[in-house]
Amino acid sequence: MDKVVELKANEPGAISGSDTLPERPEARARRRRGKLPFLLVLIAVMALGIVAWPSLAERWSHIAIDDARVAANLVTVGSEVSGRVTAVPVIAGDRVSKGQLLATIDSEQTLLELTALDAQIRGVESEQDQLRAQQEMIRTEVDAKLAAGRTQVTAAEAAHRASEATLANARHRHERATRLAESNVTSEQALEEAQAALTLAQEEERAAAAGIDTARANIRVTQSEAAQIAMIERQIATLEAQKSSLLAQRGQKRIDLQRREMHAQFDGVIDGTFIDAGEYVSPGTRLLIYHDPSVVWVDANVKETDFGRVTLGAPATITVDAYPALELHGKVTRLGEAATSQFALLPSPNPSGNFTKITQRLPIRIAIEQKDELLRPGMMVEASIDADD
Repeated sequence: MDKVVELKANEPGAISGSDTLPERPEARARRRRGKLPFLLVLIAVMALGIVAWPSLAERWSHIAIDDARVAANLVTVGSEVSGRVTAVPVIAGDRVSKGQLLATIDSEQTLLELTALDAQIRGVESEQDQLRAQQEMIRTEVDAKLAAGRTQVTAAEAAHRASEATLANARHRHERATRLAESNVTSEQALEEAQAALTLAQEEERAAAAGIDTARANIRVTQSEAAQIAMIERQIATLEAQKSSLLAQRGQKRIDLQRREMHAQFDGVIDGTFIDAGEYVSPGTRLLIYHDPSVVWVDANVKETDFGRVTLGAPATITVDAYPALELHGKVTRLGEAATSQFALLPSPNPSGNFTKITQRLPIRIAIEQKDELLRPGMMVEASIDADD
């Protein structure tokens, strides 16, 4: 048993009532060791909070998308005509300038058809020229005949007036001779001569009048000949319609000829070719694909639960998987009007009635600037969009 040693108050080493026993070093060390784990845990929690705070703040104020892709206008060059490919002077990776030849299709048959059409057009034009010459000749003849006919009418009218004067004189003489004969002043022979002169003057007057009618009839005949000019004009018009049809066919052949040479519509880079020289292609056959490397953007799909926080013009930060050190900045320029599931090739109806709700995604587009042409269509990127809370 432990013995309790009592010290008197007046003995040396005695402890007064107001004093306590001093703490032993071992106890003090044990107490310090007990507090150390708590301090370490507290420091670790504080350090973790400091480190995690930016990430947490980023999650609260930004929308992170890890399956976005670089996109561009990939232009597919297809054949618009049928024929055998004669040349493909470009391969994947080649840079092309606007107007540069990309591929050619055999055009020999089209050139032959163009030559035949040109010959037909020249034939029609030659026939038209011949008809116009005939038309001009008829017009000249008609004008000359009309002029002569008018002259004949004028002459006939003058002759008729002269015959009328002669007839009037003969009639006057006949009347005088008749009166004298009744008075037995003149002979019967003089009366007969006066009667013959009157008859002759009457016939001449009738002949002169008939000459006027004949001259006028000749004019009408000449005018009827002028109708040939209108008939020839209609023939020329018919040939003109044939010529227009041939010209249209020639235009189509020239378009066909142009379509047999594919040229670049802009400066770009060839992404891939699908045919080689010697292959036969038909309308719609893909020949090659190229794009403008200076025009790229980012296509991303946002969860519908976050879509309401995205606004047009919202700034975005882009990191590229291929270049981890590269950071790009852009802004949202387009918001999708339908979920991506609406464009699926195979729809997902629910005929059984068992429904599993799946968060849908809606497409957005982020405008960015090309960086030294490092961004290629299809590259995976990660986007962080400032949310509008």
